[in-house]
Amino acid sequence: MTRLCAVDVGAKELKLLEADGRRLTRHAEVLLPEGALVDGMPTPLLTTAVRSALEAGGFATTRARVAIAETGTAFRDFRLPAIPARELTAAVLFEGRRQVPMEAADVYFAWHAVRDRTGYAVHLVAARRDMIDAVVEAVTAAGLQVERIDLKPLALARGMRTTDGLLLEWGAADATLVLMVRGRPRFFRTFLLDAPTDDAEGQLDELAFSVNALVKFVRGAASDVAIGPSTPLCLGGRFAFVENGLEQARQRLNFAITIPSLPYQAAPDIPWQAHLTGLGLLMQARWHDRLTPSQGGDTHVAA
Repeated sequence: MTRLCAVDVGAKELKLLEADGRRLTRHAEVLLPEGALVDGMPTPLLTTAVRSALEAGGFATTRARVAIAETGTAFRDFRLPAIPARELTAAVLFEGRRQVPMEAADVYFAWHAVRDRTGYAVHLVAARRDMIDAVVEAVTAAGLQVERIDLKPLALARGMRTTDGLLLEWGAADATLVLMVRGRPRFFRTFLLDAPTDDAEGQLDELAFSVNALVKFVRGAASDVAIGPSTPLCLGGRFAFVENGLEQARQRLNFAITIPSLPYQAAPDIPWQAHLTGLGLLMQARWHDRLTPSQGGDTHVAA
């Protein structure tokens, strides 16, 4: 059985994408009802929304991977010396518990380490345990078996297949900006759009204002990263569907605009540009732990 469902739980929008091997077969995009998420915590309204989208779209699988926004999470980049591989897990978790401002018993950890000449470069994510448990429970109640939880910025970067530069996904009611540096997210932010969905011009103006303001902040916070007109900016989401979307983006955003390609097969009626996070969920990720709780407790597998 190769069919798999990717579930992208945004702040205001729910997206589902089904794949059968390397072929995209079904999709759904719905606005979440008010109150489906409260400070990142799902309510029964989320379960209802997922179940309704599955039924309306005729989804044929119960295996799922889920992406969530960054609410209730913390991220750290740090280095470890060249210790023996057998000691790496214990060292990462020790340093993670020291650096993350959360009680260790209240979080799930996921991490990735790259070996170089002087040691390990580690990227660690910690997410509230009660939030992850509640998301898994809500999606399971809708009839899906959750294989793993991932964070939207990480899945989005995989789906866009971009390791360096800026990523911007434009959704119906929100947008996500990510700065990738050598395969690691250095900054990301999901922000809401006030203009209504049918006001593309208004949302584009909001996007330009928010992106330029966030980039200005990033330049100050990450002074070691050069961001300017030659920086790649990969666009996803509604840019592909509004009239002259790419040209309008180029008029408003002074970066080297690019668009992602599709590594899967898809029918012409599947708007894969709106499901780049879902595509990232379908791809494998080399993480040593994952956020999803296992039935046996805290024994995790690759995220």
